[in-house]
Amino acid sequence: MSMTTVTKEHFDVLVAGGGVAGVCAAIAAARHGCKVALVQDRPVLGGNSSSEIRVPPGGAATPQPWARETGIVEELQLEDRARNHDPIWEGTMNSNWDLVLYEWVRREPNLKLFLNTSVRDAVMASPGKLAAALCAQTGSERTFALHAAVFVDCTGDGTLGAAAGAEFRHGREARSEFGESLAPEQADSKTQGSSLFFRARDVGRPVTFTPPPWAEDYPTEESLHKRSHGMFRRREYSGSASMASADDQTRYKGEYAGYWWIEVGVPYNTISDNPAIRDELLRHVLGVWDHIKNHGNHGAENLALDWVGMVPGKRESRRLMGDHILTENDVRNHPLFPDRVAYGGWFMDIHTMGGILAKGQPPEALSGDHDKSDER
Repeated sequence: MSMTTVTKEHFDVLVAGGGVAGVCAAIAAARHGCKVALVQDRPVLGGNSSSEIRVPPGGAATPQPWARETGIVEELQLEDRARNHDPIWEGTMNSNWDLVLYEWVRREPNLKLFLNTSVRDAVMASPGKLAAALCAQTGSERTFALHAAVFVDCTGDGTLGAAAGAEFRHGREARSEFGESLAPEQADSKTQGSSLFFRARDVGRPVTFTPPPWAEDYPTEESLHKRSHGMFRRREYSGSASMASADDQTRYKGEYAGYWWIEVGVPYNTISDNPAIRDELLRHVLGVWDHIKNHGNHGAENLALDWVGMVPGKRESRRLMGDHILTENDVRNHPLFPDRVAYGGWFMDIHTMGGILAKGQPPEALSGDHDKSDER
């Protein structure tokens, strides 16, 4: 077969992006009788929550001791907890979660999954009317033109929408545009950054760690300004640590995993500079681990790196424009829209621009307002 041969397939709904949002959207459409294509550019489903990146999936129920999410995502999380052996924390998500997502997708007879397949371009029927997504699949060297009546962009980067010419924004609006108290005075192109996680395990004997010469140096506690880096055994459950049994507390004693604050954004662009962001993040991941192992008493003598992420987990990218722009005011006032189909419950999690590159600044602004000077 020629590598330039394009295979055409037709669906009712095409979902681009196989993260948690894309998986749930594809399953929902399939259960409602639609013929669905789910296109995912990685070998596993889950996006940021997958074993490649390992951000635990959390929503409105996360800070609530007795709340549950409901819906398809609740099915997935309950099944994961029934099967999985690891606690849920930064860096601890594993392939059991990947397999739950894969199995739930494969259960749907109306749903066809395209793994290792990335959206490369949009095929337009007319200006403003999308006809198909042109996709390339690694490994098979195949190209697909996937036609559909409805397209759902869950890529995280707004890739399909941008290719189709949809309006999008990138960066921060000025405070005056929507009257948002936490927005900057002037609009800019800055976004929150991406992160890489790591995991270390107790191997039962002392082990050494020698960082590569290009790793960042964090020789003192002060050099990791306001960045907590303790063992996750003390916070392995979303609720109180006292909820963990004695066996669990012993079992996970002496492990490190994380950290969300190993983040790199400004001055990089989270799309075009993604490879450079990965390289920069690796410098800091290994530098933080060097600090834990070799600088101060962190109880890490018997710990060795077990896993280091190589795929940056993105926080922010393009934002496709729709009929309504969600603003800080909506999050504060929680209006009930008449056509609502979903809910959100995470807090306004505003990180310091630049992340770990912002030396001497905390990872999150203490006031929430980055135009004000926080106590350092």
